[in-house]
Amino acid sequence: MTSSNSALNVLNDVIAVNLHVSIWTGRKMLEDSDLSLSGEAPPREIINLGSKHTTDPKALKVFHTLKRRAERLCLSVGIPFLGGYAIPTSKADDVAKELAKIMAQFEVEKQKYLQKHADIQDDWISKFPAYEAILRKALTETCDVEKRINAAYSMFQIKSAQLDSSIDTGLSSQVESLSGSLEDDVLKNAKKLLDSLTGAIRPSQTNVNSLKKLREKVEGLAFLNGRFDTLIKKIVHIEQQMPLTGKLSIDETNLLSGLLHRMSTKANLSSLMNDLTTIEQDSVQPQQSFTPTKNDSEIDLSNDCDFGDFETPQESISPIEKSIFF
Repeated sequence: MTSSNSALNVLNDVIAVNLHVSIWTGRKMLEDSDLSLSGEAPPREIINLGSKHTTDPKALKVFHTLKRRAERLCLSVGIPFLGGYAIPTSKADDVAKELAKIMAQFEVEKQKYLQKHADIQDDWISKFPAYEAILRKALTETCDVEKRINAAYSMFQIKSAQLDSSIDTGLSSQVESLSGSLEDDVLKNAKKLLDSLTGAIRPSQTNVNSLKKLREKVEGLAFLNGRFDTLIKKIVHIEQQMPLTGKLSIDETNLLSGLLHRMSTKANLSSLMNDLTTIEQDSVQPQQSFTPTKNDSEIDLSNDCDFGDFETPQESISPIEKSIFF
């Protein structure tokens, strides 16, 4: 993070998002009495790492799917922060609207499951008649399951609690780490995009659009460190050389993979950003302007200037000597 972007200034541009999702597992601890006298364990379908499934795990998958959808949404524009996510304030409204939809869908699925909870447990037990007694004594009532399946989110802006230099909340160090988190995110996604591009039979707009999404995410968080601005410009430069539709040519694929390669390892990305920063600084170096003095503006051109005698060179007949090299 640059010195101009202090921790407290960065907080003004960041919204913290926390997801509060709890999902009933449908598991109960496996007891010694659950084993047969010969020590034989129940089938793998109903035991897992020392616990037993009292309901069909597939019936609960929808809740995990919705949880992952909410996490991906936050990560699409933000990065991990204080146990949740840090997103740019400019994206807060859009994220809130999408999270609200996901939470509403979560509640719909919860009510649908609760209505069928007892039947789902009975159907599950019927598949393992030899262990019916073991499973039935471990069943969970619908009213208890209702309390264990919940989803909500919170969004807030963080303010430092520092009153003077002697009070250190540790928040500054957390904020300072955001720049590194964004860099790690760029590395991870660039590696993923490079693998996808390398594995594609014929690279297409899907590969280009994935790069655009990464660039848009970095754009939203570029205030964390000015060095990201130069990376954004480089990505845009490559995007502009990609076709608007259709498949990518070999040259276009090589151009795209070349950039992703320079972004896919820590050493390569650091080198790329340093090079881009150097180029950026060189391009804005002020040029010295020439201001004529009074004597310069009053040069007497009335007399011919004598530069002495020059020997006129003979024209070379060698093709090599007549070539022009750039």
